[in-house]
Amino acid sequence: MTSQLESKVADLDKAMIKLRTAMGSLPNRVGGFKKEHDEAARKVATAITTVEAAKPLFSTGGGKRRPRGRRR
Repeated sequence: MTSQLESKVADLDKAMIKLRTAMGSLPNRVGGFKKEHDEAARKVATAITTVEAAKPLFSTGGGKRRPRGRRR
């Protein structure tokens, strides 16, 4: 699950970089798009940091667990 998470975060990061480069060709403040972009970028950054912080919760623990002995 962690590898899926990492690939999705990487894809999202690539998309945000593409959006930033595309905005370079637009004049500033075209129809309020810059404000919307800044808000979206802030929300995406918050989501990415939240997912990164939750990664340990998704890990499997590094392999199979040893079966516990039966309690008597």
